[in-house]
Amino acid sequence: DSREQVIPITEKCDGNIDCQDLSDECNSDCGKDILQNRFLKVLCWVLALLAIVLNLTTIFKTSTDFNDKMSKAALNNKMLILLINIGDLLTGVYLLNIAVMDTIVYGSNYCTEQLEWLTSAHYSLIGVISTVGYQISLVSMTNLGLARLAEIKNGSMISYRVNKRALLSIFLLVTSIVLMSVIIA
Repeated sequence: DSREQVIPITEKCDGNIDCQDLSDECNSDCGKDILQNRFLKVLCWVLALLAIVLNLTTIFKTSTDFNDKMSKAALNNKMLILLINIGDLLTGVYLLNIAVMDTIVYGSNYCTEQLEWLTSAHYSLIGVISTVGYQISLVSMTNLGLARLAEIKNGSMISYRVNKRALLSIFLLVTSIVLMSVIIA
């Protein structure tokens, strides 16, 4: 767009900013968005909304199912499943943020505001939310698999009731999973 600066046509839309006014990369031919095609945009909205609604529903349902007659193994499994839901909920929050920023906040102006977005505190925060959610889900699923493997190895579910020591060990497991996820993020 600048009359003061001329570049070869081969440098247009090559991913390198050559023009001071960004017109070699931010134009109708290059079409830069956060999400590059309509399928990804729709998929991001759908997955975000489903993840948030379904995980909130499951978190509510799971959190109301706890009782004092549960075995330690059952309580451990429920807590790990609850953590998986929380991790997946955080991933849904991340996807919703990306969808909103792509379609509502930036839209076709993303290219010219890309540097502002990529260096913003919001961008960093949702990156942390995404990583924490992913790590909580991953570590919880791994622990759930190991717990179920131990149950199979022992022949059946352990049927003793939860005592203070069992509650402390489950609390420490949940705390360590969340803390490790936050540290990684």
